[in-house]
Amino acid sequence: MTRIVVQPALSPVAFSPDGEKIAFSTNRGIRVADLSGAFREIARARGATAISWSPRLGLIAYIEAGAVWSMRPDGRQRVRLSLPGVAGDLSWARGGDKLAVVLRRSVEGATRFELWITSRDGGFRRMLTRAPIGRAIRDPQWFNDSLFLLFGVSAPGSLALERATRIRIAYPDRREVPIDTPAVSLRLAPYGERVAYVTGPALEDDRGRVVISRLNGTGRVTVTSKDGRYTGLAWSPQGDKLAYAELINDAEAEIWVVDADGTGRLRVFSYALELPDPSVALSTTWSPDGLKLIFGTNTGAFTGPLWLATLERR
Repeated sequence: MTRIVVQPALSPVAFSPDGEKIAFSTNRGIRVADLSGAFREIARARGATAISWSPRLGLIAYIEAGAVWSMRPDGRQRVRLSLPGVAGDLSWARGGDKLAVVLRRSVEGATRFELWITSRDGGFRRMLTRAPIGRAIRDPQWFNDSLFLLFGVSAPGSLALERATRIRIAYPDRREVPIDTPAVSLRLAPYGERVAYVTGPALEDDRGRVVISRLNGTGRVTVTSKDGRYTGLAWSPQGDKLAYAELINDAEAEIWVVDADGTGRLRVFSYALELPDPSVALSTTWSPDGLKLIFGTNTGAFTGPLWLATLERR
């Protein structure tokens, strides 16, 4: 277990396609670091809380003050994408050249949340869907074939999802994905067979249980034995394991990895929070080879150093 970045990170990290580097934001700008912690600041940016590194194009996209920017990992060819609204979330297609972006904008006097796809420079852009009035789109996630997206719908001021939807990007084709609601931290497995999320009657008190199910709602498994504060759900690149953090109290957390079928479970690390707080959350990110986990309290609302855990295959 190694602390690789001492400077507080403001965003969850994004791995480079080869797994040798990570990108993240601080309160000064966007940084790219290797796994020893040596870093380079590639762009000045204040308050960037969403970063995505394209597996196919090798480009980094991020959101700063509602604007979407795209650039090379060395900071060159930095372009602001022209989009008709305030961006709140983004995600590069895993095998394609498109970027999914959630926009908030005024439509006929009402604030609406929309899901758009755009090219690397914003030259191509198209709205896929619009949430009903009074509802927000959350967490757009690409299926591995880059033909479908999964997203959640919630009240604008809430992270608790009321439903989840799969949508095809080429033509109108959508399907509701059965999840137990309310739910938070909805995560799609890389090959689209399963979803994971946190749910339960105690969710209003910020407590629940981690659930894994197939995309059609069958095979539902509750992988945590008690209600707790669970955060940072992240699937391994192979889709066979799920990592998550359990917040034991205001100052202590544990990082766990569980098999996709809910059987084997391994505690990776017991973690003393650098910034104890009753509402703090952790994020976790897998390396592309599935042998490393980076985690920390870098969630956009709280900042903290980044830790690297190296796993061994068994």
